[in-house]
Amino acid sequence: MKAVHFGAGNIGRGFIGELLFESGFETTFIDVVQPIIDYINASHSYEMYVIDNNYEKKVIKNVKAVSSITDEPAAVEAICEADIITTSVCVDNLDKIAPTLAKGLKERLNRGGSKVNVMACENAFYATDMLKKALVENKKAPITEAELDEIGAFPNVAVDRIALCKVVDGVKIPQIQSTFELVIEKDKMVDPTAQPIKGAEYVENLGMYLERKLYVFNCGHAATAYFGYYNNRATIFDALEVPEIKADVIAVMKESAMAMTKKYPFTFEELEAYIEKIIKRISLEELHDEVVRVGRSPIRKLNAKDRLVGPALLAEQYGLDNSHLAKAIAAGYAFDCKDDEQAVEIQNYIAENGIEKAVEKYSSLTAEHALYQKVIDAYKALKA
Repeated sequence: MKAVHFGAGNIGRGFIGELLFESGFETTFIDVVQPIIDYINASHSYEMYVIDNNYEKKVIKNVKAVSSITDEPAAVEAICEADIITTSVCVDNLDKIAPTLAKGLKERLNRGGSKVNVMACENAFYATDMLKKALVENKKAPITEAELDEIGAFPNVAVDRIALCKVVDGVKIPQIQSTFELVIEKDKMVDPTAQPIKGAEYVENLGMYLERKLYVFNCGHAATAYFGYYNNRATIFDALEVPEIKADVIAVMKESAMAMTKKYPFTFEELEAYIEKIIKRISLEELHDEVVRVGRSPIRKLNAKDRLVGPALLAEQYGLDNSHLAKAIAAGYAFDCKDDEQAVEIQNYIAENGIEKAVEKYSSLTAEHALYQKVIDAYKALKA
């Protein structure tokens, strides 16, 4: 069996690539970073390390890599031959891979190839839907939605694994936690009864798992990063060593969890256990997970449908407390990391227009939301 995976980064190699290998696939990675491509092709394998198992080394075999920049024909050929196609390029880059993937799928269709599962394993709600939209809208390699539906199935996916890296000889080597969650929308697969990726969970109601991941795990992770950055803590571990920060983070996650119990058939006890597990996972000192990494791209993370504002609005909808979520959102607006383009943009906008206009622009909050004033008040308290 053959797989194509766009993105040979930490998640690509350290998560999806590992599962594809364990499931018996020969995987072709499509990437743009030449040193990683050369590293994979040197031995048709790569190394990764399991952080919470004494840095056990794992070698992933039966892999190769091609550049979508310098060897797009090889990428197109791999797409034509693939039994499954996956991505982990960061949701912001889906439009960048769309032309190559569209060319491959169009050529596969022209050759009379079989229908193939295409899954965007990205840290966002319904990322595969976003990928499909990017394929239709791309101008470089036109393909219609009807053509996509003829040649592909597009199930959405929820992903959860901490995957970091260390640099060895100029190449990033994945360092991952052993625990993970990969949940796949089975009803949208080519064959809803098939389970091609071992270790994945195949479900009918993906929405509740996506929202739990984004609104509880990613919510708490981002809150830790923003509270930690504000308090001059370097890593997530450092931040959670401060009792006040840890208490705030848990309170943020519990506010979100309570809202989730109103929308989905989760019990609060289930989600409390989930929160406890997440706190243990992200507070490992060995992760060396920098708050600036977890907090990066704040424009995306402060969006109304993303990990902080989304659950805060959900709590407001059900008349629940969201004061700690408001404080975390405010800390996100105080994230002034000069090495982050999005953070710089937000800070410049606040300087020119004020926090009120920034909250309207980036979080789509207005005075009609009770959350709007809570965030502004919390921000001003941080800056006082």
